[in-house]
Amino acid sequence: MVKKIDLNSWSRRSQYQLFKGFANPHVSITGRVDVTPVMLARQRLDISPFNALLYCLMKAVNAVPELRCRFREEDIIEHAVINPSVTVPIEDDGFAFCEVDYCEDWDLFNQRCQIAVSAAKTQPELKDNTSHRDDWIYGSCLPWLAFTAMQHPLCGPDDCIPRIAWGKITSAENNPAHPAEQSWQVPVNITAHHALVDGLHIARFFQKLEKIISDFPT
Repeated sequence: MVKKIDLNSWSRRSQYQLFKGFANPHVSITGRVDVTPVMLARQRLDISPFNALLYCLMKAVNAVPELRCRFREEDIIEHAVINPSVTVPIEDDGFAFCEVDYCEDWDLFNQRCQIAVSAAKTQPELKDNTSHRDDWIYGSCLPWLAFTAMQHPLCGPDDCIPRIAWGKITSAENNPAHPAEQSWQVPVNITAHHALVDGLHIARFFQKLEKIISDFPT
């Protein structure tokens, strides 16, 4: 389902008109996120941290309407649901794209993710599977690196598909959220088109992500 936004009454009209013409209009923010509940659930339920974090990230993305907005020729549209297209490793240190249909039910999303990732890993090379649709957010996991910033490859100044990346999960000392037990953190980066998304919306994404993780797996 897609909703067309009325530019004449849109509250972000002035930001859209300003940033739409920039040569480099994308904003990128990286933050560290407490993922202790996910790691504890991994130990208790034997689940994949990749699947669990992807679920939490996508639930947070879908909770922020601005991250569901896209350019559609001369229009702005808002999707009801955004789905993840993520990278998964294949042979010879390569990677392939993997698309998963998002849903709010964790168990169903986890099943879909397991099936999609297994299928994607059989691909012999990288292929573009998403250019015919724009209801995506592109995701990358870098489990080897606890990065502090990220710059994504973009197709050009009109590329309006947000990017998300998360890195190596590391043990966190002196975590006030979990003072009596071991805790973990992960770097999360989000990059979005500034004509559609402001820093406030990215902050809301991180706030929602933290709450969703704290409640995981419910």
